[in-house]
Amino acid sequence: MNGYNKKIPGRLASALLGGWPAYLIILAVFACGLTAGSMSAVRMDKSKSEELSAYIQDFMQKAEGVSFESARMARNAMINNSITVAAIYVLGLTVIGMPVTLAILFVRGFVIGFAVGFLTRDLSMGGLLLTAAAILPHNLLYIPAMCFGTASSVMFGLLLWKRNFDTGIAIWPRLLRYTGVMTVVLLVSLGAGLVEGYITPQFTKMAAGFISSGFRLR
Repeated sequence: MNGYNKKIPGRLASALLGGWPAYLIILAVFACGLTAGSMSAVRMDKSKSEELSAYIQDFMQKAEGVSFESARMARNAMINNSITVAAIYVLGLTVIGMPVTLAILFVRGFVIGFAVGFLTRDLSMGGLLLTAAAILPHNLLYIPAMCFGTASSVMFGLLLWKRNFDTGIAIWPRLLRYTGVMTVVLLVSLGAGLVEGYITPQFTKMAAGFISSGFRLR
């Protein structure tokens, strides 16, 4: 039993090394999403930018009196994260689903890139603080889980494609492994939903109040 346990880290390292092209592609797609989102924020139409900026300023001024429905926010975040993970899992069971899986990751990167780009452009150092409070906490869990899940989905889809040319490739053991990996990804994503509902709003509220009280360095 001990010998088997000692083999686990080696097998994990071997799996990671063997799938490095997929992880490289995943990171590149996510980075492209971040860059596109950030550039979109910089090139945003002036009237829309002013409208969004006014909304953010209004929120920060009223931050101290804002009451968050943490349970509802956590529930919605967990449901949304679960749907995303389930979609990535199902898409991994088809070869044609790989581009859609990558598109989901790109869109997530775009949203984060846009938010970070707009906040830092509009609030400068204050925007960095608000970004760290409103975007970072739950995404510290969700983004790595999503990247890992997307990479697993892409690799399993490629395995199914290879099987068209080599029927000797065993699918069931890899399907069980893929399902196990995505189960872990789902659990981490649910944890990210809890953080998004109960912790992120409090950090956001504190950061917004701090910025509105005078922290706005240029």
